[in-house]
Amino acid sequence: MRETLLKCSLIGVYALVRLLSSDVQADPWHSEKGIASYYGKEFHGKKAANGERFSQTDMTAAHRKLPLGTKVMVENIETGDKIEVKITDRGPYADRKRRIIDLSKAAADSIGLVEQGLGRVQVTVTEAPAETQKTTSDEEMYFEVQVGAFEEGEQAQAVLNQVKPWFPKAYITPRDGPAGEFYRVRIGPFKSKEEAQQIAYAMKRGGHRVFLDEVPESTVPEETVRQIHEAESQKTNPKK
Repeated sequence: MRETLLKCSLIGVYALVRLLSSDVQADPWHSEKGIASYYGKEFHGKKAANGERFSQTDMTAAHRKLPLGTKVMVENIETGDKIEVKITDRGPYADRKRRIIDLSKAAADSIGLVEQGLGRVQVTVTEAPAETQKTTSDEEMYFEVQVGAFEEGEQAQAVLNQVKPWFPKAYITPRDGPAGEFYRVRIGPFKSKEEAQQIAYAMKRGGHRVFLDEVPESTVPEETVRQIHEAESQKTNPKK
C-alpha cells in the first residue's frame, strides 16, 4: 500500500440518507472525479454556509451538493496524496462543469495544489453528517478535534505520541474507508464546543492542520460519557 498521509482533516459511513432534491443522494462511498480549486484569502473570516467563520487554516471544503458536515477523502490524482476534510460551505461556483470542490488553503497545500491553484482530484465520501447518525432526535452531541487521518497505523501512532503528552484525551480510531482501513487521530470528546475550539486553536498554533467535528453520544464509549458527566458535575457542585 502506498504510504500516503491522509493529512487531517477526520467515523466511517456506510450510507447517506435520502436528502432533499437540492443535495446529492449518495451511495456508500459515493465518489466523483473533477477539478479542485481552493479559496482565495479574501474569504478568510467570512461566514460559511454552515454558519461558522471560514478559516484558511482549517481542513474544510466547499461542495455544491453534499450535505454540510459530510467528511470526504480528496485524492490528488497526479500524486496520490490524500486528505480527509469536512464540508462546511457551498461552491465552487466558477467553471461548474469541471470544478467539483473548493478546498481551504491548508487542505490544498496538504495535497500539493496551492502552487498551480487547480488540480484533478477524486472526492469520496467517508462519513455522513453527525446529525444523520443520531439514534434519537434529542440525542446529545459532543465535540472532537481531528488532528489527522492516515493510511498507516504507524503514522497515526507517531502523531499520537507527539500530541498525547499535551492533550491526554487524544486517541486513535480505526475507520473503514473506500480503499480499506485508515486511522484518525482525534482529541476529545468534549461536552463544550468552546473547549474543543480552544484545543483546535492550540493545535493550529503548533502547526497541526485540524477541523472541529460533532459526534453523537451513541458513538462515544459509555465509560467516556460517564467521565464527562462526572467532570461536569464536579464543576457545578465542587466539593468544599
